[in-house]
Order: sequence, then C-alpha cells, then structure tokens
Amino acid sequence: MIAPTSRLFVIMLAGMNAMTALAVDSSLPAMPMMGQEFDASPERVQLTLSLFMFGYALGQIMAGPLSDRFGRRPMLLIGLSVYTLSGLGCALAGSIDQLVVLRFIQALAAATGPSMSRAIIRDYHGGPRASHMLSSVQLAMGFALVAAPIVGSLILSFANWRGIFVFLGLFGAILLAVVWWGLTESLTLPDPQAAHPARLLKNIVAFFGNRICFGYALINGFIQGGLLAFISGIPFVMTDVFHVAPKNFGFYFAMAATGLIFGASLNRRLVRRKAPEWILRRGLFVQATAGCVLLVIAWAGVPSPIVFMLPVMAYSFSQGLVMPNAIAGAMEPLPYMAGLAAALLGAVQMGSGGVTGYIVNALYNGTALPLAGLLALLACCGLASYHLVIYRKTSSAVAK
Repeated sequence: MIAPTSRLFVIMLAGMNAMTALAVDSSLPAMPMMGQEFDASPERVQLTLSLFMFGYALGQIMAGPLSDRFGRRPMLLIGLSVYTLSGLGCALAGSIDQLVVLRFIQALAAATGPSMSRAIIRDYHGGPRASHMLSSVQLAMGFALVAAPIVGSLILSFANWRGIFVFLGLFGAILLAVVWWGLTESLTLPDPQAAHPARLLKNIVAFFGNRICFGYALINGFIQGGLLAFISGIPFVMTDVFHVAPKNFGFYFAMAATGLIFGASLNRRLVRRKAPEWILRRGLFVQATAGCVLLVIAWAGVPSPIVFMLPVMAYSFSQGLVMPNAIAGAMEPLPYMAGLAAALLGAVQMGSGGVTGYIVNALYNGTALPLAGLLALLACCGLASYHLVIYRKTSSAVAK
C-alpha cells in the first residue's frame, strides 16, 4: 500500500487530477478528423466536447455524496473502470452519435478523479499540509495542460484520432491498477445517509451557508472561470488578432501553462513558512494587477503576441498561488462531508468556466479586448470576494 505522505501517493493523486485535462485537451487536435470520417458538421463534433463538460459537472455531483456514503476507493475503482472502457469504446465508435454518448459516459467517470483526489487530501490533511498537497496536484494539472495537446498531436503523427482514445483507455487502466494495488480507504467515518436526498440538501445548504466555504468557493469560481475563458478565447485571439500560425499556437498556450506550473511550485514551498491565506491574498492581488495590465495592452492594440502573453503568464502564475489554498480553505470547515464539498467546488468551477467560455466567444469582435476585459473583471471579482467575505470574517473573529 502507498503511504499517504509519500511521493508516490502525490503522483497517484496527480494522475487522478489529470484525467479530465488529458481527455479534453488531447482530443482537440483530432476534432477535424472526426468530422471528416463521420461526415459530421463542426457543431456536431463540438458536442463531443460540450456534452463532456456537462457530464463532468454532473459526475462530480454524483460521485461526491456517494463517496461520503461508500468511501473514496470504491468510487475511484468504478470511475476508473468506466473511464478505461469508455475510452476504448470511443476508439471503436461507428458514428458521431455513438462517440458523443461514449464521451458523455467518459466524462461521468473522469469526474471521479479530480473530486476524489481533493476529498482524499482533505481526509488525511488540513491547513498548510492540504495546501501543499493540492499545490502538487495543481502542478500536475499545469503539466497536463502543456502535455495533452502535444500528446494528441504526436499520436496523430502515426495513427488516426482513434489512437488518442486508445491512449486514454490505457492511461485509465494503468491508474486503475495503481489505485487497486496502492490506495487504502481514507474515509474513516462513512455517513450512511450522505446520499439521501434530505441529507444531501441539508449538506449543500450547510456548505453554501458557511461563509468561509462560500467565500473560497466564490474565489475558486472566478479563478477557474478566468482559466477556461482564456482556453476558450485564446485560439481566436492568436489566429485572428496576432496572425499566429496554427503550428505555433502550442508555444503560446504553453507560456500560460508554464506560469501555472511555476505558481504551484512556488506555493508548495511558501506554505511551509507562510499561512495559506497570506499567500492567497497576495496571489489575488498579482492576478488583478496582471489582468488590468493585460486590458491596457489589449486596449492599446499592441501587435506583439509575446507582449500580450507576458501578463497572461503572470495571471496564470497567480492561479497556482490562489487555487490550492482556496480549495483547501473551502474544504477545511466541514470535514465530515469532504466528498460533497469537493464535488460542489468542482461543479462551481465547471459552471463558472462554462459561463465565461460562452461569454468570451459571444463578445468576440475580432480584437483581444473582450478576452482581456473578462480576465481583468474576473480577477478583480476574485480579489473583491476575498475582502468582502473571507477577510471580513477572519478580521471579525480576531476582534472578538
């Protein structure tokens, strides 16, 4: 069995957290090939991604309370088994409709990875130690964001799009074997009523009614909304505004992911010496500043994509400082419902990302202003949420 303080344990959790990023980003380069093979419209092919996002959000809401009832390990074993089989099923799909359905099922299963990794960390750790562990998981997410499109493109260089889903199935199978062999159950006190509708509603009300949980969830929503708005909007900005060739797009996308990696890496070191809230507060300030600088650059019409991406790197760097501490802070007050708390955080993140991704594309006008303006607004909202909700609460507690 893998010790919960070991490096291998962190690697296993990082693999769980990377399931969704690999499933989404590795398939992006293959979407035109899917459309050609099935003679499907771009809108039809896009359903393989949009319904995946919906299934991912729904899967977390299902997995969270069930894991509080039956344990983290059973949910992971089921989720990874379905993830593996659905990945291989996608590789064998005979029509675009079959592929859409199988991607939805894959998303339901993929949701168990990130939500259970957060719940397991909370089962074992709290406070700075939880922030440290979550930073390691966030670090893996940054590497996955860089690696997934590269992996997809590499597979397409010697196989067709079906090879990507074979890879996802194999990744799930390897992770399933590791979890089966190395993961012990982290939940010591299961709640037999956790999945009962009345208890579920009561726990949801308790989570959002707790000012600390609500405040950190709100911050998480704004931060994740910024990340997914960037992912949705940057292809259009790079192609239409800065005239970047498609083959060079990965370089600029990697710049943003590199900022996230450095931020998460720094946070792992800082939480050993500083309180998580101290780091989060400064990360939010850096992000708001970077967002405003980005807005000025877009408004001025600076023609260089490198200049545009420099504040984006600072923006994503601050996400590595904020998100692990915000997740840990949101899950700290209610340890008895860590599974549901992790699921609600994931649902808030995915919901906000879906909204901001739609907004940035709806407002796109051929310039970088809508993307830059939305990123600046979300960063400032995250900073305001901290001062209006979290800081007021902790300050009043100290005064008392």
